[in-house]
Amino acid sequence: MVLEPIFEARFSRKSHAFRPGRNAHTVIRTIRSNFAGYLWFLRGDLSEILDDIDADVVMGCVEKVVRDKKVLNLIKNALKSPVRIREMGNYGEESRKKKKRKSTKKKILNENEPKPDPYWLRTFFDFAPEEAAKIPTYGYCGILSPLLANVCLNELDQMMEEKIVDFFRPNKLDSIWKHSIDDRCHNPSWPEFVPSSGKEKTRKMEYIRYGGHFLIGVRGPREEAVQIRKEIIEFCERKFGIRLDNSKIDIEHITRGIQFLDHIICRRVIYPTLRYTGSGGKIVSEKGVGTLLSVTACLQQCIRQFRRLKFVKGDKDPEPLPCTPMLYSGQAHTNAQMNKFLETMADWYRYADNRKKVVGFCAYVIRSSLAKLYAARYRLKSRAKVYKIALRDLSRPLRENSNNSAPEYSDLLRMGLVDAIEGVQFSHMSLIPTCDYTPFPRNWIPDHEQVLHEYIRLQDPKFFCELHRSIKRQGLSLPQDEISEIVWDYKTLGVRRYQSSGENELNNGLQKV
Repeated sequence: MVLEPIFEARFSRKSHAFRPGRNAHTVIRTIRSNFAGYLWFLRGDLSEILDDIDADVVMGCVEKVVRDKKVLNLIKNALKSPVRIREMGNYGEESRKKKKRKSTKKKILNENEPKPDPYWLRTFFDFAPEEAAKIPTYGYCGILSPLLANVCLNELDQMMEEKIVDFFRPNKLDSIWKHSIDDRCHNPSWPEFVPSSGKEKTRKMEYIRYGGHFLIGVRGPREEAVQIRKEIIEFCERKFGIRLDNSKIDIEHITRGIQFLDHIICRRVIYPTLRYTGSGGKIVSEKGVGTLLSVTACLQQCIRQFRRLKFVKGDKDPEPLPCTPMLYSGQAHTNAQMNKFLETMADWYRYADNRKKVVGFCAYVIRSSLAKLYAARYRLKSRAKVYKIALRDLSRPLRENSNNSAPEYSDLLRMGLVDAIEGVQFSHMSLIPTCDYTPFPRNWIPDHEQVLHEYIRLQDPKFFCELHRSIKRQGLSLPQDEISEIVWDYKTLGVRRYQSSGENELNNGLQKV
């Protein structure tokens, strides 16, 4: 799109949704790196802006950057039609309703008709968290709608960045952020060891947004968090014309745990032993108290999603149900589909502290669901008989007991008449990867954004003139100057008179030869 690089460099670093190079994983890594030491958290829901917003508000935000009237008129005309919202969580329900209305005949796709999404991908889409479930669709703007939503919400991001600077009050008695707001006295690969806040602690605030949901961490008293909530409500009413109540912006303490993007942000108290050398070279050992930020996957939310998709029943002790949508698929195809789903789930919980636990639970549900399905399909009566024949990972071929005259699977595989059966992944806890604690820089931005920032700096006349003077001062020549001289020579003389230094050296070398 033409508008994307124009706005992308002007967006805040605190925004991560509907942007290239940024996703939910960058949000989790940023929270792990930057949100340690905060006691009060504000979790806001501004999804009303994704549902409906005045066209004049959108055009007012776009006109601050775009001056072309043709482009502005196109956007304005596209915003006039009614707004529709598509929820990823209801994707499966809508498809079921369409199937009921239509006949049960299989549809033959045309050559240019796109193929439907595979089962594992539709199932993963249904696992989308609340913060990522809604995709804005403003009128006939199409794929431009998420960009327009970010353009509007960027006003809130800029306001919060200014408030972060005004809110900051350093204290030299504190262990972190003693002098400036960007003190780099922490290890980005793991949250810093910090004590709880108090009167003699630094007052600081952090902010991050994903789509229509944002998270604010406040290091200070609860009254400060209440005041920030009041200012955000007033700003949204004044800027976007939407009225928010206190229930849309919850204030929660870190000890209760804050759920964001299906992850729980909580504080873990630790009691380390501090060893240091005292007077006279004596080693002293003392018990210390501190806190570490923990980001874990919400297992209860995972169970609720499985129950909604009819993979399990029950809450406290969920019982797996057979995977009926794959009833008429072969064993190789079914295992391959579920392996892709498990790989995607393992990648989704990549930065959760309890990654092995939650991925192991997902693998148990999928493996038990397939075992019940195979027991019904091949008339084996129980999961135990399925595991006895197909092993724990369901990699051995299964067949009905009544059809003993069927050829062996190994012979069919050798002739290329059947596909090789992949075992269901993560059948043992040792096969599940651990949490990824790769260091994440505090002020990280993607590479393409750095290039766009440099391009915007070149548009500044003062910076461009200073850069041009420094090039001339060093005796260097610009490619634009050489091209302009060549064009001028052809216009005035009809021949090329100017030759670069490299061409002169080449001609001198040829003459010597």
